[in-house]
Amino acid sequence: MNYRFIRSIKTKGLSSEFWLPLCFFVAIILFHFAYPTALGNLASRAASPIWSGKQFLSDKLNELFFFFSSKKELTDDVNRLSSELERAKTLLLDRELLLSENRIIKEQFGRAKEQKGRLIGAILKTPPKSLYDTAVIDIGLEDGVRIGDLALSGSVVLGVVGKVFAHTSLVEFFSTSGKKTAVVILHDDKAIPVEAEGRGGGEFRATLPKEVSIIVGDSVVMPGLSLLLFATIEAIDGSDTDSFQTVRFKNPVSIELLRILEIQNTTPQE
Repeated sequence: MNYRFIRSIKTKGLSSEFWLPLCFFVAIILFHFAYPTALGNLASRAASPIWSGKQFLSDKLNELFFFFSSKKELTDDVNRLSSELERAKTLLLDRELLLSENRIIKEQFGRAKEQKGRLIGAILKTPPKSLYDTAVIDIGLEDGVRIGDLALSGSVVLGVVGKVFAHTSLVEFFSTSGKKTAVVILHDDKAIPVEAEGRGGGEFRATLPKEVSIIVGDSVVMPGLSLLLFATIEAIDGSDTDSFQTVRFKNPVSIELLRILEIQNTTPQE
């Protein structure tokens, strides 16, 4: 075997692997000394797309984070404002009830124009302590209460006296589920008779022909010489193909917040 030939090949290969990188490195150094800014400009141009992509990605991530952060803050603000609005409505309703009760008490004690034929009864029990859509008041037969007398809160009629005992009475509200009451809808100086069906919780429903013109906000009253407010229209349901429209209305006062009721006699006293 020719060992000299093999050794010569190995030495030649090793020399090429060593000298080529060394020459390339020396050439770069010489080029840098000859043109000091050339390599910097070349590296800057090569890295520019990378830096631009990084900045673009960073901007998009910031925008995405801002979007979700803003959406959460907006949702929190909406929830907070909704809660504040509900509290304000409750306070306003409670204030209106207090003013109404104050007026009623003043009338009974002669400090304002008296309402003839009316008695004041403090509410002892309301749902859920009493039967649904009923209330127990602290005046009865000995105070002049009779079955069929109207129960009111100011100018709003809420129900009738269903049972009378010596010192207490049971008021049945018109909104009792399934209970039907003849009422009148007032719209553009027109009185539209309709039968209201109780749905519970101070809510009612009625059905009218589609061609009858009514709008949300119209007043619903009890028929008679002295108009007593019964409810206010809150919604009207029906499509273009329906022959009838469903009218939904509700008592303007909250029954569960009442503390007193007025009882108006509708039958002659013995």
